[in-house]
Amino acid sequence: MAAEFSSSVIKPIGSQSRQTWIPQDAYSVESRRPSRRQETSGSIGVHRSTLAVLAAVPSSPLALAGHLGTIASWDDNPTSLGSSLVYLPDTLPENPAIILGLHPCGGTGQMYYQMTPLSSYADSLGLVLPFLTSKSQGGMNCWDAHSAKSLKHDGGGDSQGLAGLVKWAINEYKADPEKVFVVGGSSGAMESNVLAATYPDLFKGAASYSGVPAACWSGSPMSTPMSSDLSCPLGQKASTFTPQQWADLARACYADYGGTFPKMMIVHGTADTAVTVNNLNAQLDQWSAIKGLSFSKNVTNDPVANWKRIVYGDGTELVGFEVQGGGHIPQFQGDATLKFFGLM
Repeated sequence: MAAEFSSSVIKPIGSQSRQTWIPQDAYSVESRRPSRRQETSGSIGVHRSTLAVLAAVPSSPLALAGHLGTIASWDDNPTSLGSSLVYLPDTLPENPAIILGLHPCGGTGQMYYQMTPLSSYADSLGLVLPFLTSKSQGGMNCWDAHSAKSLKHDGGGDSQGLAGLVKWAINEYKADPEKVFVVGGSSGAMESNVLAATYPDLFKGAASYSGVPAACWSGSPMSTPMSSDLSCPLGQKASTFTPQQWADLARACYADYGGTFPKMMIVHGTADTAVTVNNLNAQLDQWSAIKGLSFSKNVTNDPVANWKRIVYGDGTELVGFEVQGGGHIPQFQGDATLKFFGLM
């Protein structure tokens, strides 16, 4: 089936707040989408009650010139992921970059579009920005980061469908295949690691905000906060697996692959109780072992106050950010992320 596409002029977000009820322990809280001038050191806090977390999105008007459209379908989509939002600048340059945005558990593509400042960069940098919504797992929209199908290249899982959409977008928008990236928060960050392992020949870089290593969820019945096995997000695996074990898990996702792997940016808050901070080190262990990189140095208050940049090698292929006191899903840092990707 050929892909279908429709578009409409994007409208500034109004003054009304949108609220979403998310079950307790969900890896998802919505926040104000910052403009490029509003990036801070804050994190998206997790507020717990006995039954639910209320996440509100205070909205602010943004001067956007592009279009928000819909990709209704594409050929390679074995798990039947739903239609994708896509933000396009009014004037699309030749060979644009693509950044796939993946939402947290309990969220939607629309939510993650509002949650990050990426669209404010798209017009000046000429970016194509798809934002999908995952299928439901146990009543929550969460990406499949656990099944054997999704943890294998062309295995028939969510990872294949996401890669299929990106391949369609490369062809449709004549994008530069050397400028294809993925970013995500929480469940989306976990799936970003999965995509880096299952499709390293497609994605050139990934940014993980509060994620876990690729294949960390392997063996669990589902990759949601409602899973009966939370040894991955709560750090038991991170505390016991060696860098080589993590590297072996990632390489097994595409066993026949012998090429280079994407550059990786890993962000985590020290006060994260939903996905514990030792998963920051576990991700850095995984990708440093795969890339053969060693720790070089720490840089304090970079890119903003209370953030520590953890540099491996020369910092162009692997970097971590530890957010002191930061909760779940630290504030998206647009400049730092896009500079790491080489787009600024």
